[in-house]
Amino acid sequence: MFGRVHGSDWNHSRTMLTDYPGTDIVEISIFGPGKGESIVAHLGADNWVIVDSCVDQSDGTLPALRYLESIGVDASRAVKMIVATHAHDDHIAGISRLFDACKSAFFVCSQAVTSEEFLSVIEVDREIESLLRKSSHSEYRSVFDMVELRGRSELGIKPLKRALEGLEILAVRSDSGPNARVVALSPSHEAVTRSQRLLARGLAHAGSRRKLSSADPNEFAIALWVEVENMAILLGADLLKGPAGCGWQAVLATFNPELQASLFKISHHGAPNAHHDGVWEKLLIESPVAILAPYRAGRTPRPAPSDRTRICTLTPHAHICASPDKTAQSRAVNKAAASMSQLARNVREPWGKPGQVRARAKIGSDSWTVDMIPPARRLCN
Repeated sequence: MFGRVHGSDWNHSRTMLTDYPGTDIVEISIFGPGKGESIVAHLGADNWVIVDSCVDQSDGTLPALRYLESIGVDASRAVKMIVATHAHDDHIAGISRLFDACKSAFFVCSQAVTSEEFLSVIEVDREIESLLRKSSHSEYRSVFDMVELRGRSELGIKPLKRALEGLEILAVRSDSGPNARVVALSPSHEAVTRSQRLLARGLAHAGSRRKLSSADPNEFAIALWVEVENMAILLGADLLKGPAGCGWQAVLATFNPELQASLFKISHHGAPNAHHDGVWEKLLIESPVAILAPYRAGRTPRPAPSDRTRICTLTPHAHICASPDKTAQSRAVNKAAASMSQLARNVREPWGKPGQVRARAKIGSDSWTVDMIPPARRLCN
């Protein structure tokens, strides 16, 4: 059975991991918070997938690309797929730059679209554009422009897929390496219908709205099921429990895998509205390796103390790529705040330096080795 963890807490003398995984090694790395979170997955035989994007706020670089370069991976060739799980800045910041660098990758986004995604593929007037979340709209617009520029394959297929429950979005079949596949567990068909209804309502009343869509992109997030030979991994994105017919409720009603996952990227930074007991009971082995990134920009930082207690009750093998507590302000932020005087009462730096949690397992083995780069740490004492 998978799930036993070898390895130690971070080594303070190490600032970067530089060892290539090898053909027979499966790897899941999570980076964050920076601004956002990003997952880099090795499916064996130099086949890589990147899920979401993270920007290092100190220098503007993309930790996912920086890491791949440090271990000798040519991202322009080896990255086969980039997934934008949903239209929130803490998951797609910098994703157009990521797609631009990964020339051989195709792009995956949700079939249940928000206004920002839907209106990125057409020209819209300034009145409607002013109602959109500018950063999300800009990222998707840049990606879809690149999709058009890359053109079609010999079979007439563009490098763009839309995820839907039960859809296999990547299959790796090889005589010289492991077989692997990635299946989208969400959004559900109900979520797609819900997104269309909300989009139509928003466009119908655009002239009287401050924002175009009231949809929560987390409802439409893409959770992923990854299989490499006899191993399974569950990447939960920010998928919520519901509403009815959506989220984890829909996944558990429709998905019946033969395997149970030994590694789980916990949904929505450990928030209670994304926790479902059925996920742990049906889709995961007992005490799996769990990884997550914190979210510190909201009113309640996640995972909150109660979230940490819940997670650590379910598995002692939980790791987080940075502290969930708000960080001390940097000198640059303090200096900017001082210059703004009374306007700076609420100025803060919620993201902080991104850390890395990396889990590796040999295909056919029964244990994961976990390495961490500061400020990553174990979640459970």
